[in-house]
Amino acid sequence: MKKILIPTDFSLNSYQTIDYIIQLFANECCEFYFLNSYNYTVSGLNAIEMLHADDDWFDKPKNESIEQLGKLIERYTLKSKNSKHEFNAISEQHNLVDSIKKTIKSIPIDLMVLTGKTEKTVGKHTESILKKIRCCPILIVPPHASASKGIYLTIASDFKRKINTLEIDRFVKVLENTKVDVGILVLEEQNTLADESKNNLEALISALKLTLSQDIDLEYIQPTFRLKDYARSHHDGIMCIIDNKPDWLRQLGLYKSKAISILEKLRTNTVLTVHQ
Repeated sequence: MKKILIPTDFSLNSYQTIDYIIQLFANECCEFYFLNSYNYTVSGLNAIEMLHADDDWFDKPKNESIEQLGKLIERYTLKSKNSKHEFNAISEQHNLVDSIKKTIKSIPIDLMVLTGKTEKTVGKHTESILKKIRCCPILIVPPHASASKGIYLTIASDFKRKINTLEIDRFVKVLENTKVDVGILVLEEQNTLADESKNNLEALISALKLTLSQDIDLEYIQPTFRLKDYARSHHDGIMCIIDNKPDWLRQLGLYKSKAISILEKLRTNTVLTVHQ
């Protein structure tokens, strides 16, 4: 059984994400884990008042989380009617990132699914998760996404670094009973591609051929702002971007990942983020 983690805040957009994922994995045997994290609101309370707060004050956020998760499980158990799917609920009293870390530590998650936003900037929760959770591929689903019977996955990169296909392979294997076609989008003109980039591109193609039976489409674009035009013309597909391992400057928060700026260009597309 594939194990898919879906953090939720019970918003309309998060429900749309779940609908999309259930449809996307219709042919796969999956265990879906709906995760809700909650914290206590302490604004206006001092330390003495917190010590004297009654049990109801502490129990309310927990009970609300469990109640909403129960409704979510009931909704999709009745709605899905797919014997290949199982639904589970996790309620955690932590911030979202720590809740995800705790869950992944106890459950071998194959894929995490986040709900995207329509704004031009990437949400702070998504940015924090991409920065701190690097042990599984992450699928970011925009509002109103629709899944088709087959999947076209486009791997976009400038290939200045060698790509480890481990997380790409994990994603493809999760969809082993679903038709997945793969294309490669080189963010550079073919005649200006450096030798090292050519070698990295050839290494990726060779690695993908070990797990894929079909031909791999190859396309070059330059400059990279055309990536947005490409994404618009492949709206029903999934764009795959590479988030390189952060160096110490990025870990200190002195600059953001290049993947964040790419995500901002692809905010209307479903995006698979894989880590190096």
